[in-house]
Amino acid sequence: MSAWGIEFPERLNDEFAHLSAGERRAIYDLLKRIADEPRADSSTREPITAAELRRALTDPAADSGDRVTILYRVHEETMTLQLIWFVAGP
Repeated sequence: MSAWGIEFPERLNDEFAHLSAGERRAIYDLLKRIADEPRADSSTREPITAAELRRALTDPAADSGDRVTILYRVHEETMTLQLIWFVAGP
């Protein structure tokens, strides 16, 4: 079990609801992997000063085949990952 927690801001609920079921599942699966190791090779660090902002891409969704890009921030001191935004599309 991972010691990392994930914050999913309420402001993203409407955006999340508009995704297909497969895209929501792909996000869930990716967040499970990220919670195990937020700095995995499958993510990239974005060049922002004074914050560790990372980007990761889901596997293709089972229903649409689309991939979702997730942008998240790593809070080392609290061992928390903060979901910032996600973008779905081909």
